[in-house]
Order: sequence, then structure tokens, then C-alpha cells
Amino acid sequence: LSYSKSYEEGADDGPHEMSPNYYYNALKYPCPPNLSIWWNIGSMLFLVLGAQLLTGILLSTSYTPDEALASVSLEYVMRDSNYGWAVRSLHMGGASMFFALIYTHVARGVYFGVYLKNPHVWYSGLSLYVLSMGVGFLGYVLPWGVMSYWGLTVITNMMTVIPGGARALDWFQGGFVISDVTLKRVFILHFLLPFVILGLSLTHVLLLHMNGSSNPLGLDETEFSVPFHPYYSIKDLAGFALLLAALVGITFTFASLTADPLQWQPVNKMKTPSVIKPEWYFLYAYAILRSIPHKAGGVSTMFAAIVGVAVFPMISGQEKFQSMKVCPPARFVFFLWVANFTFLTVIGAQEPAGGWVLAGQFGTFFHLSALVMIPMIKEEWEWHLYQGARLSESCYPTKF
Repeated sequence: LSYSKSYEEGADDGPHEMSPNYYYNALKYPCPPNLSIWWNIGSMLFLVLGAQLLTGILLSTSYTPDEALASVSLEYVMRDSNYGWAVRSLHMGGASMFFALIYTHVARGVYFGVYLKNPHVWYSGLSLYVLSMGVGFLGYVLPWGVMSYWGLTVITNMMTVIPGGARALDWFQGGFVISDVTLKRVFILHFLLPFVILGLSLTHVLLLHMNGSSNPLGLDETEFSVPFHPYYSIKDLAGFALLLAALVGITFTFASLTADPLQWQPVNKMKTPSVIKPEWYFLYAYAILRSIPHKAGGVSTMFAAIVGVAVFPMISGQEKFQSMKVCPPARFVFFLWVANFTFLTVIGAQEPAGGWVLAGQFGTFFHLSALVMIPMIKEEWEWHLYQGARLSESCYPTKF
């Protein structure tokens, strides 16, 4: 199928000419005809982001950013506010769902090589991911339980490894220690930054529409496209229904599935917990941070692991096939990389002692190595693939 200007009523300028506003018309946006369910993740992320903004605004009307009153205001939300328990549970479950979709979205991009077609989209998506991690951590601090306080202490102290970081830390805290001023600033940032994420998400989509979507085969299908509506708008609605069912199921059945029990205990600044751990979607980065005994080295390695996917467009060649479907070695390393991500998530929840430290160091090494190996293996495999084809053609020329 070829969706072009001739598809529009009254158009007769040729089979592949497009109107000036073609790519900016949501209903007529041309899409590859073979997109799978993995391409529904982006629209699902928009839906969850909208739910997070709405529930966050509702929660902000009852939350008090004060060390003595933060937990009290949350008790009011959960016990006395009308349907406050549902709003907060939806917000907590939505955060986990949001990061689960982000990780799936990134994995899909790596597997199908979308960074080769749209590097600018890849970098804008990476910026969204880093910003979302910051907003997620700020939200983890707001309940002001034991894990909130000590998690904020650990993360903010990482600022001291950079030049001028100690002074910046004092400025952020509003003093030499974490206090009410710090909590107020955390609350303000957590409230404002999601709107920045929304604006950057729209930019992300605009960049995508300028160059067109990738596809599972990783081939140029510019001449074979279908309109977004009704072919993919219906699929998005089906994905929304499944997502809402999962989100409601988490909210009303497993509302506190990922919450640490210590998060419900009052802050005790005189006693450090035996194990300090963040939410599950930060555990892999936390495991990498703890695996390096040197403070500056651990912080640098953790940030390298988080933004390491940025190297994919830089070290990739001009592959004819973007997808890993034609590259079994790269596909094998990719699945090992995903398994290692899960492995690091498990390690991040354990006490940093004994064999867990060594396991974290191994997982860190493999995670960083895979970021470089995957694009290089793809390029090498394709070179041998085409080199072998050229040799076969030279040895056995086609006769007409």
C-alpha cells in the first residue's frame, strides 16, 4: 500500500507527492504497514504521563512539604480525603508503570536499531529518560519516611564529587543539613519538572514525525506507508484499554507492591538503616554505584551506565538493516544485556557485602561492555554478510 497525495480526494500530482502539512497532520501521518505492538509503547507512555500529571495535581492540594507534617498529610490523603487512597495508589502504580514502559521502549529501540534512522529522536528520548529519573527520585523523597531521608542523603552527597559540588549541595539543601527548606524545594521541583517532561515529549514526537517511524524489518519503507488513522489509532486504543486494566489492577490490588516497609516509618536521623535502597526502577543504577569502591568512580560509572545508550548512533556504521533480526550474534548479546539488567536490579536490593559486591562488579562490566559490543557486532556482521554475497556473486556470476 502506498499512502500518498493521490490518496486525498482530488489529488492528481503523482503517486508519491505529499502536501506541505502532510507530516504534521496526525490523522494522515504515514506509518510503515508492518509496525508491531512494540510501537504502541510511546502512546502508552503519553497516557501514563497524563495520569501522573492529573493525580499529582490532586495530591499536591493536600500535601504539606514540612518535616513534621509530610507524613501527617499523607495519612490524611489515605484515610480522610475522598478517594485520596485511590489517587495516591494510582500515582504510585503509575510511576512503576511509567518506568517499566520506558525500559521496554528503550529496549525496543536498541533491538530494532531505531537510533540509526532518527539520532535526534534517540537523544531527545535519552534526555526524557534522565529527566524522568530525577522526577521519580524527587517523588520518592516526598513521603518523608526512613528511606526518603537516607536516600536523599546518599544521592545529594554525590554532588560533592564534582568541583564546586559542596557549595551547590549547601545551596540545594538550604543549609548544611537536610531540613524543611530542602523538602520544600524537592516538592517544588517534583511539581514543575513533569510539565517540562510533557513539553520535551511533544518535541520528541515532532522530531519523530519529521523523519518518519522505523519498522521491525529496519528497511526503508517510505514508498510503502499507510495513514496513522484508522490503522494505528485503533491499535493505540486497544493498547490503552490493556494499559488501563493493568494500571487499575495494580492500584486496587497491589498498591504497595514495590514500596519498602521502612518508607512508612518516621524519619530517624540518628540511625542509618542496614540497607538503603530506592524504588525498583533505580536499583540497577544503585547496584552499579555501590560496585565501585571509589566514590567519584562509582558516581561516574553510574552516570555512564545510565546515558551509555547515547553511544549507539556515534559508533554505528551505515548498516543497511537496522534491526537485529538479521544479526543473531548481536541478538544474543542483547538478550544477555537485558538479563544482566534484571540481575543488577536484584543485586541493588541486597546488602552490599560478600559475593553481592563481586556480582555487582561483574554486572557493571558486562552492562558497559554490551553498550559498545552491540553496535560493533551489528556492523561487523553486516560487513561479512555483504562481503560473502559479493564473493559468491564473483565466483558464480549470474547468466542471462
